[in-house]
Amino acid sequence: MQPGRDRQLVTLALMLGTFLAAIEATAVAAAVPTAVGELGGMARYSWVFSAYLLTSTTTLPLYGKLADLFGRRRVYHVAVALFLLGSALSGAASSLHQLILFRAIQGLGAGGVQPIGMILIGDIFTLEERARMQGLFSGVWGVASLLGPLLGGLITDALSWRWIFYLNIPFGLASSLVLQRYLRETHAETRHERRLDVLGTVLLTSAITLLLVAVLEGAGSWGLGAPRTLALFAAAGGGLALFVWQERRAAEPMLPLDLFRDRAIAVSSAGNLALGALLFSLTAFVPMYSQAVLGGTAVAAGALLTPMLIGWPISSFFAGRLLLRVGYRRLTRLGGVLAVAGGLLLCRIGPATNRSDIIVATFVIGLSLGFQALPYLLAVQNAVPWQRRGVATSTVLLFRAAGGSIAVAALGALLNARVQQIAGAGVDPNAALDPVLRARLSAAALHTITSGLLAGLQSVFRAMLALAVLCLAAAFLFPRGLPRMLAPLPEEAPDTPGALEVQSTAARP
Repeated sequence: MQPGRDRQLVTLALMLGTFLAAIEATAVAAAVPTAVGELGGMARYSWVFSAYLLTSTTTLPLYGKLADLFGRRRVYHVAVALFLLGSALSGAASSLHQLILFRAIQGLGAGGVQPIGMILIGDIFTLEERARMQGLFSGVWGVASLLGPLLGGLITDALSWRWIFYLNIPFGLASSLVLQRYLRETHAETRHERRLDVLGTVLLTSAITLLLVAVLEGAGSWGLGAPRTLALFAAAGGGLALFVWQERRAAEPMLPLDLFRDRAIAVSSAGNLALGALLFSLTAFVPMYSQAVLGGTAVAAGALLTPMLIGWPISSFFAGRLLLRVGYRRLTRLGGVLAVAGGLLLCRIGPATNRSDIIVATFVIGLSLGFQALPYLLAVQNAVPWQRRGVATSTVLLFRAAGGSIAVAALGALLNARVQQIAGAGVDPNAALDPVLRARLSAAALHTITSGLLAGLQSVFRAMLALAVLCLAAAFLFPRGLPRMLAPLPEEAPDTPGALEVQSTAARP
């Protein structure tokens, strides 16, 4: 697609999609403690996040393959439709189990919205432009994320947490309509090549679901050594083994294993696994600390995430301008060091901690995210030809989402175990999350609950420091060389279905 009005409008549509994803992620994080407090079910708190992450994670490679085979635009529309359906249903949920189910539907759509936008950026911009545009998109993410916690808190306090989900609808519709009008694609007839790896998707989804249930229930009511827990872990391992077997034999694998022969892709995948675990854990548990331990409102809970969401676009802006000069490796190392520094600050949180201490920690971690996420994404897109850019981009995002999904489930189980250990098995911590119920508690009962929650969250923050160390370790494994040195040569012509009509600016210089 040549530079001009159409490309600008397509870029605008993708920015709207990015805005949609950012608003959803941060506004929901600020509202979930109140929703769980109203609906009940503190033991299933992390499932509100994990269900969304599970479905959005396991569909990422499938969406990438669909985008390569059938075109970016039509697959984007399907993803947006599913996302908006899940949003509308989540807003109408009458129980926590319904909310978890509808969040899973929302995740089915989210698995395609953001990655297809990133794939299109790789299609319509050159390498130099990509670095700058990713910085710009990070800025859009930052602005939306900055508004998200504040809007989420304000709407939750003034109206209801349900309206957080309804906010997604106008942005999703606008993004899809603009993309339909201004993105022109050609669709060659290659039906004999369209072999979808449905079995691979089912096996991966089943394996990760079994793993999450084993982690959550094993650390909860069953116990990690219980026969049911061990059976679930074994079944999850067997499912992953079957998934690898299926990917080796499939004609069009959902997750092509040969991608990982490229060291840049392998390290980017490992780095995103740790990065996603740190990012989603921070998003899930910092608002809980604010509301349950410090006793703040939903607005105050969302505000603690704002510094992270400011730091991320700032570092992405500079990373986009430094990338071609310093390379991927130095930027990811800088991001890893900042992640460890932020993790150390989180570990200092205790009974006397004030909000400014948390603000500094989340800002530093936000800076680390930009210096890691941008190089990992561009390294993968630059390492493959056009025909594999969709599946390669979605693969690396799969690892980020998988890390978040598993980490939130595991740390949620750790939190519940610690709360029951400190506060006692009969204590219901839901009351600490709901301002109305919290006001009815006696001083002694409130102290018991908040002490248990504080102990549990301190354990969670120490685990997050370990995740930050893994981020730094992955950065040291990244191959040396500047971006052009790590690019595939030559790049194949974009002749698959869904190729943009004019691709002259998408060729790598």
